[in-house]
Parts: sequence; structure tokens; C-alpha cells
Amino acid sequence: MEKPKSTSKQNDHAWQALEEHHPSIANRHIRDLFDKDPNRAENFSFQFGDIFIDYSKHRITEETIKLLVCLAESKKVKEKINDLFNGKKINLTEDRAALHTALRVPKASAIKIEDSSIASQVRQELEKIRQFAYQMQTGKIKGSSGKVINKITNIGIGGSDLGPRLVMEALHQWSNKDITFDFVANLDANDIDASLKNSDPETTLFIVTSKSFTTLETLTNAETAKQWLLDNDCTDIARHFVAVSANTQATSKFGITEDHIFDMWDWVGGRYSVWSAVGLSIAVGLGMDHFEDFLSGAHEMDLHFLSEAERQNIPIILALLDIWYNNFFHAETLAIIPYDQRLQRLPDYLSQLIMESNGKEVSTKNTLLDYDSSQIIWGSVGTNAQHAFFQMLHQGTRLVPVEFLLPIQSTLSLTHHKLVANCVAQSKALMLGQENVNEPYRNFSGNRPSTTICYRRLSPRILGSLLAMYEHRVFVQAVIWDINPFDQWGVELGKVLATEIISEIEGQFEVKPQHDSSTSQLISYYLANRDA
Repeated sequence: MEKPKSTSKQNDHAWQALEEHHPSIANRHIRDLFDKDPNRAENFSFQFGDIFIDYSKHRITEETIKLLVCLAESKKVKEKINDLFNGKKINLTEDRAALHTALRVPKASAIKIEDSSIASQVRQELEKIRQFAYQMQTGKIKGSSGKVINKITNIGIGGSDLGPRLVMEALHQWSNKDITFDFVANLDANDIDASLKNSDPETTLFIVTSKSFTTLETLTNAETAKQWLLDNDCTDIARHFVAVSANTQATSKFGITEDHIFDMWDWVGGRYSVWSAVGLSIAVGLGMDHFEDFLSGAHEMDLHFLSEAERQNIPIILALLDIWYNNFFHAETLAIIPYDQRLQRLPDYLSQLIMESNGKEVSTKNTLLDYDSSQIIWGSVGTNAQHAFFQMLHQGTRLVPVEFLLPIQSTLSLTHHKLVANCVAQSKALMLGQENVNEPYRNFSGNRPSTTICYRRLSPRILGSLLAMYEHRVFVQAVIWDINPFDQWGVELGKVLATEIISEIEGQFEVKPQHDSSTSQLISYYLANRDA
């Protein structure tokens, strides 16, 4: 079917102005822009507390930024930001607010939520988290045999796994050394099997995180853990499970007691939920004070996002750069390269946050888009990535904007400057290039854009600010593209079909003749060979 034209693009004067501007900048080399403006680096950078962002190595001029800001104004981005923070039902397809920002609002804050009951719910739950974390850290939580719990295994998937896993790995230097942590997400039994083999049933607690408490992967792994406990004579399984869910009926049926059930609310999406009780393992592992520092860092970015004008607003400007490359240069991907081993999970986390939010083809007006939405997000940790795919970034035929993340200080190594030098050198090489007419295979065209995000030292507060920055950047993109970033209907179809096929495989139904021939063949092949 032919896609209908989208009025948001075709009839938007700000968008048209950028289309007219693009040819004048598309082939200009970034190094020439530096030559003409000795203050370019200073003019295209931000300082936010201990975070410094240099976005000068982009194919932009001040005119480009001016036109991009005009686009944000024409889309009423600031008005939509107010709607987000005020709890309006901006998740249109589910008729919900998206109030993840309320999870990190302190008691004394300039941000006021229209529904005051939400603030009290959040504070009540934070106090419950604090009490549980204290009991865990002081050895008051015991298993069915009376032994102190000293291991927590978080069972979840998507945002219920990626968020807490990222934070615990990134901030491990603050973790409680008396408690070990593990994360299980995959439906593949090898995942939970590896975890259980390294666990003592008498001293292990499972945090099962699922808003609906019906998620196939999570419930399958939880049932496996439950059976493992029973097989090892831990019959009082209530002592070994905690639930983070909105479905208290299902959690109780599973056998989890009320005092071990933590709330998730329908106005918090999974990929925006690390700030809630989904972060219970963080509170236990790092201590509640550090968890609240994490929330405070996010809140500081919230205040910046809410109050700063477009030109000085970090998430807005970074989102507009994404729009610039995605929709005008047709660069389909964005590479995330943290030069920080602790952030090795960040590309995975951002893949879900960005692509599950903005990987949409339908506008809020239910028309098909005739322009691209989300970039493809990928990446890996530096310097490993330099010896893997940087060849393509430097000399490949595709334009790939790159985002570097770089810690400035390190307490672990006297050679940290070597890591810093590598990161800075890569951004310079991507931009500057190197001409070699005699040996074309050694020619580097350069003119490849990058942003460098520096932070003084990774801490709970800094990490909170960075993750909130990416959340808000996603929101601005969605406003510009006129899509809903808070639903994920594309995830549901595969789940429904998988449930049907599971029923067939388990013998409840015959293999459906209406399957396409490939699907029928794959099911039949599995049935014929699974026991061979």
C-alpha cells in the first residue's frame, strides 16, 4: 500500500528550511569549519556540573542550529515537555501519562505534579525500598533454613533487566561486598542454569520483576528457580522471592508474601523504570544513599530539560543533531562508544531505550510516516571497538555518527591518560581524516561526525544525569517525528504468535494448516528432531 503523505513533514516550513539548508552544508568539511571559526569548540559545547559535552565535530554551523531550534519551536517541544512533567496522558494509545520523572522528584522540588497522590505513592515506595535494603545489608533477611541471604538474582527482561544490570555493573565499586548479584533474562535455559549452578539455594533471593507478572521469559525463569528451591528442600519459598509488579493477585498466587511485593505503576514504562522498585537490586547493592544520589542526578537533568531554552538545552540539541543526520543525511545508525569498561552495557541499554521507544512507522494521528524514525543504535566499549569495527567508521562507505563517552579521572590506573588519548585521537581522526593520493587504501576522507561526552568521574549522580539525558533526548525525537515513544505494540505480535506455537508444540493443538509453509516446516522439523 502506498504510504500517505505526512503533513508534519511536507507542510512544515521549519522542515523545508532545513531541506533547503542541507545542500549548503552537506559537502562542507568539518575541518574547514574549524579553520574559519577559532571559537568553534567553545561555541558548540555544554558544561553541566561535572559533565562536559563537545559537539563541535559535526557538519553544522550556527545557522544549522538556528534552523533546528526553529524546528523544535514549530513542533512545540517545550510545550510537550511541560505536558510530560505535568502528567498529561501523552501515551495516547494506552491512555496513560508517562511520569517516570516523578520517580526521582525529591520532597522539596520546583517540579510540581498535578496528581499529588503520585508523589506520595513514590515516597512511600522509596521508604519501603529503604527498609528492605537496610534489612538485607544488616543480615536480617534469612532463607527457609534460617541462613542469612547473601545472593540476589534479578529475574526480568528488557527494562526490568537492562537498567539494573547496567547500573550495578557501572557502579560496582560502591557495591556491598557481603552480597553477590546475578541477572537472568534469557528464555534460553542456559542463562538461568549458569546462575543456579553458582548459587546456594539456602542463601539466594530472587527478585522477579514484571509489571504484568505474565511475561513469558520472566515467569518461566521464576518457575525454574522455584522448582530448584523445592528440589533442594527449601520449601518455604516465600522467604526466597521478592516481586516488583503491578499484578499483586498473580504475585500472591505465585507464593510471594505482601511484604515482599513492590509496586510498579501503569504510568511507568519498562524501559523508563530503573528509577522505581525495578532498581531494588541497586538499592540493596549500592545502599539507599547511593540509589538516591542516582535519582538526584536524574532529577538535576530533569530540571535542566524543563527550564532551559532550546539553544542551551542539552537533550534538545542532541536530539536535533540526531534528527539532522537521520532525516537529512539519511544516516541510519548511531554508534555509542563508551571509553569506560564500566559502561559496557550502555549500548544495549540505549538500544532498547531508543529503538523500542521510537521504532515506529505510525504518527500520533494514525498516519504512516513518509520519513525515517529511530536510528539503529549499536556500539561497544573502547578501546576494544578500535580493533573491531572502527575500520568501517573511518573508511567505510556509510556515514555513521559516533558518540564517545569518556571519564576524565581514574583512581585505578596511572596510565588512564592512554585511554583518554585514544578516545580524543579517534574523534580527531574521524573528523580530520588524512589525504593520501598515492596510496588510496591509506586515504582517510574524514568529515565523519562525532560527539564527545566527558564526565569527571563516574558516580551514581553522574550516571543518573546521563541516563535521564538520553531519556529526554528520545522524547524530543518523538515530538519532532510526531510518534508515541511510550508504547511498544511491535513487541506484542511476536508474543501472541509464540504463545500459539507453544500450545501446538506442547500438543494442545495440531500444527495449524494456515501457517505459512516455512513456519509449518520449522515446527515440524523441531518436533521430528528434538528427541533424536
